[in-house]
Amino acid sequence: MTPSTAPAAAPWATATTPPTSTASCLRSKETMEMKHTTIALGIVSALALAPAAEASLSGCTFQQQGTRQTQVYFANGINTRYADAQIASDTLRSQYKRRLESQQENSSYQFFPAYNLSQGFTTDVIQVFQQKLHEDPDGSIAYMVYDMLQAGLSNDAIRQTVAIAVTDGYLLAATLTDELLDQLADTMAQIAADALKDLVQVNDLHSGLYADALLNGKRVLIVAHSQGNLFTNTSVARVIEMLPDHSNSIGYFGVASPAARTVNGAGYVTADDDRVIQLLRATETVLPANIDNDPGLFDDPRDFLNHGFLESYLDSRLKSRERIDDGIAKLADTLAYPSLIAGEGAIRATLTWGEQPDVDLHVFEPGGAHVYYRRPMGSDGTLDVDDTNGFGPENYYVACDAVSPGTYDIGVNYFRGSATETASVTLYLGNGTTFGPRQLSLTDDQGSSGDDGPKPAFSLTVSDDGQGNALYSVE
Repeated sequence: MTPSTAPAAAPWATATTPPTSTASCLRSKETMEMKHTTIALGIVSALALAPAAEASLSGCTFQQQGTRQTQVYFANGINTRYADAQIASDTLRSQYKRRLESQQENSSYQFFPAYNLSQGFTTDVIQVFQQKLHEDPDGSIAYMVYDMLQAGLSNDAIRQTVAIAVTDGYLLAATLTDELLDQLADTMAQIAADALKDLVQVNDLHSGLYADALLNGKRVLIVAHSQGNLFTNTSVARVIEMLPDHSNSIGYFGVASPAARTVNGAGYVTADDDRVIQLLRATETVLPANIDNDPGLFDDPRDFLNHGFLESYLDSRLKSRERIDDGIAKLADTLAYPSLIAGEGAIRATLTWGEQPDVDLHVFEPGGAHVYYRRPMGSDGTLDVDDTNGFGPENYYVACDAVSPGTYDIGVNYFRGSATETASVTLYLGNGTTFGPRQLSLTDDQGSSGDDGPKPAFSLTVSDDGQGNALYSVE
């Protein structure tokens, strides 16, 4: 590959971006002053003549409490709003954070949603069956229904086939009303396409979150509910493939699992009267129920389906709560703290993607340095993790005492691949804030010709607060 000349500014800078920032003006002014000084002091030694570097800002004002860090993620099920996933994550924080940190000296636990975007009940259900088909290509009866719809079979023929092919099939066939089958037939192609697209994006997003935390020396503990178990199985398996030396630093506990298996020895709890899982079991291979979760007629907090995460499993009156407590405690005790691979500081940008071979992270620094795979060392930061075999991650960071005023433009180039790819970029700042992951759709690979024109992800402007500390503005 032929190295390219680094441009003075990121190639995606728009006309609304001032061509010269205040920081660059100051830099030019300082340069002229130094030249004048050099002329006036022509007999001074070469060491004294060397121009002094512009003073860096103090870029880190946030200090993580505890040196041993664990990221706890809640992976939600179908038909869940982000606000509800956040409530579940916040509930886990309120129930477990203090307890876990008190049991482990010098530790901290952070709680986040690993959100599975809902596109509506019907699309989400089809997505589940797509995931089950991936688990067992020959065992998904539900997908057989979709195949028959696409083949143009009548509703009666579909019901008759299902009734014969499945144990308790007559019960299932009765749920396949004309209204439901007609709706599925009319919208099947688009729904299936939307569901598959979302499935790929969520898998990429979750695996990126987990790999990023591990690279940064943090353990990953996931609590998965319902469909979240299917996403978690895929993401955890992918992360272990990406970072095999970190396989003992990531783990999860499944709740109301529709999966056929667990990954990496994960535990789970599913009630024997969970109606959602019971219905799915009529057509799919599902892990067996492993608890009688009925508290009795007069003290039952569960929803009608006995399936909801908070009311039907996490409630302290239920036996399942003890199982969840034990599962989380076991992971907290046994997961290893990973070694720090990726640097962090005032600025940290990470990139992950899907199965295509190579997507590259690019950063244009305020002084004009272009940091990427051919030039991993910049004036301020370093590309310290690079990947060329799919998934990522890649990592760029600027140390706390090395950040400069001006603009850092962060983007990606689809270097090599044969299909549309999704890149996820996350930006972490030294004041404790996080932006992203931002997902970028990449259509055609560009090779080295795309190095000078990467697709923009973030534009980060750093300024001085007047006391030598960095102020951040992100677009």
